Amino acid sequence: MAKQSSGALAEATGSAAACDPLGALCAALASPEETEAKVNARRTVSGMAQRPWQQLPAKLRSAVRADVRRLRDDKLSREDIIARGYSYAAAEQALRDIGQGGS
Repeated sequence: MAKQSSGALAEATGSAAACDPLGALCAALASPEETEAKVNARRTVSGMAQRPWQQLPAKLRSAVRADVRRLRDDKLSREDIIARGYSYAAAEQALRDIGQGGS
């Protein structure tokens, strides 16, 4: 029974997401639309950012920087970026990486 439900989950979420969760996160962050999937991806990244930023996969750090850069291009403040789903630490590090923040 459990195997059937996990197979149904893989079909429901799409085979790409089931096979490559990192790719699914990066794709959600790269999406130009503000969707629930994008907010969930930001929250997931923020949870992962509990470990040192440099330990996150380069592809994921790049996707986060691109997303934060798009948000800044839309004239959103640091607080707005955090309200969109990023943790303070993840937003702060991404802003530092793109040269728009830092303490």
